[in-house]
Amino acid sequence: MTQDPPPASDVPQPSALIEQARARLAAELERLPHWESPALWLRLRAADPRAAMTLGALTEMGQQAPRREPHYHDVVYTNQDARIRDGRLVLPQGTSGTLRIRLPESVALPGRLMEVRLSFGVVRLTCEVSDAPHPQQTVIGVDLGVNTLIAATDGTKVFLVSGRGVKAVIQWRNKTLACLQQAQSSKTKGSLRWKRLQRRKYQMLDKTKRQVRDATHKATHAIAEAFPGATCFVGEPFNEAAQRIGRVQAQQVSTACTRRLIEQLDYKTAGAIAINEAYSSQTCPVCGERSKHRRIYRCPHCGATGPRDAIGAVNILSLGHHGAMLPGRSLPQQVKYLRPWRSSSGGHPARSSA
Repeated sequence: MTQDPPPASDVPQPSALIEQARARLAAELERLPHWESPALWLRLRAADPRAAMTLGALTEMGQQAPRREPHYHDVVYTNQDARIRDGRLVLPQGTSGTLRIRLPESVALPGRLMEVRLSFGVVRLTCEVSDAPHPQQTVIGVDLGVNTLIAATDGTKVFLVSGRGVKAVIQWRNKTLACLQQAQSSKTKGSLRWKRLQRRKYQMLDKTKRQVRDATHKATHAIAEAFPGATCFVGEPFNEAAQRIGRVQAQQVSTACTRRLIEQLDYKTAGAIAINEAYSSQTCPVCGERSKHRRIYRCPHCGATGPRDAIGAVNILSLGHHGAMLPGRSLPQQVKYLRPWRSSSGGHPARSSA
């Protein structure tokens, strides 16, 4: 038994469908006056496929279907490629020729041109500018070491920055590196196990490098804050002494990051001047007697007592001022110990999160 077709008046006409879709889109446009993303247009099309018939209606209402925004990549020129000739910035474009951009006469480069970054409608110039000189406010003597990373004094007070955390990290790095190299020696070079050990070795070295860099930056920052605007007389690395001591001590002295500390103090303070520090930690600044001691210096002649690194810093300060370790000086009465770098998760410092 067949059913009768519905009357023609009940079948929606194409024009009516377009009007309904146009009304729905107009309501959406009133709720969201600006198209947010192409995903919204796709959602509308998925909800009502007949909305695709109303692109002309969108144009009539002054709206357009959203399109993906264009993205432009910057073109970078080094100072070997970019040149300035007769007030124009000359940028080579390969086979397309040369791009010449006129520079405003009121703009003067503050230093040597290092890089040119060509963006969409924007040209950015990077110049090398010399650091502004820091005015000198005081003079300090700095003694670098292993257990005490930095000892700094201005004659009245002394700051001692602990270096045991850095020492533990370096020792752990050396031991782990030796174990990994020994394990690699029994594997075939290029094999899967050898590559796994090689990857682990590089990860360990990168982690300890970041930890040592973080510790040295925090230590030098603490000294720069304690003595603002100070000129530092720093004992230069005396690694030749490591040849006359034991194997463990020689490794500690040779791996100390003294050169990095001098460079960081040079730009964080008013300047760092390296001088010879021979026998600075063995000479008494009060009477001039020379004798060897452990962590605490006790003069057998006059009885002066103080941390050995503080004694070295006082003598380095005298070397910077007068060129010699002169006797008759007093020891600083204010001694402050700093530990700016700590392990966040406990246990061995090298196993903490970098």
